[in-house]
Amino acid sequence: MNLLEQTTQVLEWPRLLDALAGHARSTMGAAGCRALELANDLPDAQRRQQETTEMGQLQASGEAPPTLAFQDIRDPLARATKGAVLEVHELRDCAMVLELLEESSRFVERHRSDAPALVSAAYPLLSVGPLRSVKTALDAAIHPDGSIKESATPELRRLTHQVQGLKQQMRDQVNQMLHSRRYEEILQEQYFAQREGRYVIPVKADMRGRVQGIVHDVSASGATVFIEPRELVELNNSIKVVDLEIEREVRRILRELSACVAAQSETVMAGLHALAVLDGISARASFGRQLKAHPVSLNDQGRVRLRHARHPLLVLSKEQVVANDILLDESTQVLVISGPNTGGKTVTLKIVGLFALMVRAGLHLPCDAESEMAIFSDVYADIGDAQDLARDLSSFSAHMIQMIQLLDQTDRQRRNDRDGTPQQWLVLLDEPVTSTDPAEGAVLV
Repeated sequence: MNLLEQTTQVLEWPRLLDALAGHARSTMGAAGCRALELANDLPDAQRRQQETTEMGQLQASGEAPPTLAFQDIRDPLARATKGAVLEVHELRDCAMVLELLEESSRFVERHRSDAPALVSAAYPLLSVGPLRSVKTALDAAIHPDGSIKESATPELRRLTHQVQGLKQQMRDQVNQMLHSRRYEEILQEQYFAQREGRYVIPVKADMRGRVQGIVHDVSASGATVFIEPRELVELNNSIKVVDLEIEREVRRILRELSACVAAQSETVMAGLHALAVLDGISARASFGRQLKAHPVSLNDQGRVRLRHARHPLLVLSKEQVVANDILLDESTQVLVISGPNTGGKTVTLKIVGLFALMVRAGLHLPCDAESEMAIFSDVYADIGDAQDLARDLSSFSAHMIQMIQLLDQTDRQRRNDRDGTPQQWLVLLDEPVTSTDPAEGAVLV
């Protein structure tokens, strides 16, 4: 595990991202929340925070985007692009995504002037016009429940009406047989069934010799035999032929619709990712509201001025959370926090570390709006018991090794810095000289 991974683990950053993902409405949006990338510089961080701010303002005003609960259709899109014929429910999902793309496009268009950062993040939604013809074709052929419409093509309508007429003839003829004196003694019950798509009647097993026809099934008890009487064979054949023609026509329709979707797959895919981005920003705004968070001023000078800062994970789990004021200006390079056990020192360290990650991810902070937070290019944390039993290291030794790794990594980054721009690093150390002989630890202090 490298230093960055270790830092995110000890700060419980994945846990915070899981809580954020709970506000997403789509699987793609939730996945994006859990893999949220961090801004690399101040303008990028400010842009992301502005996206969240604009979305929060729209949500508060009742102008939230359409419900961003959509199916992940990336796999069907990829298969359609390779020439596969999509199933009807997959095409239905495509139609639902296209409808949401249209609604979201109108939302983005309405807010060009009052939410420019949000519109910029979801800009592919402004280019979904060519998808309207695809959506029209899908809507004309597929019901919202995922079934093919009878009116999808004139041929399908003709075949459907034809098979309905044949089945009505079949029902009439079977009903006559069921109520005739000829079958009165041999029927198990007065009903008809279907086996392998063919109409059959239930005959008593010991009477099957009195019915000329084809046996299709036997009941579990063996007392009933399902027979297709000879006089029904021709009509059953006719129904089967038309059913096969309907099946071929449906496959032809699905093939055409799949090709139609494939022709616009790049535009659909771009729109799909834009929906996921919009869902992620919406989740960030909703999460900020849950935390009672605010956007804060950002800087790249190392200034940290947090007023009434609260640990976000504690806010999620407790009604009352002790707030802290944390002040660190440009001239201060080291801040030592001391105090008794259970005094909140570690929590305060984690607040600063999490806030440093949150502002780079575009998240608002649970502190007063007048606060200010620095953008740190790298955050490192050595918090908690660093004992490594697998390598036979004491807590003290493990702390020392991690600090050596940190110094090596920062030195390499300084040498690789080509433009000479000073980098701001945040390093959080929690009791690094404990768990050892006091005399040995005193040397480091």
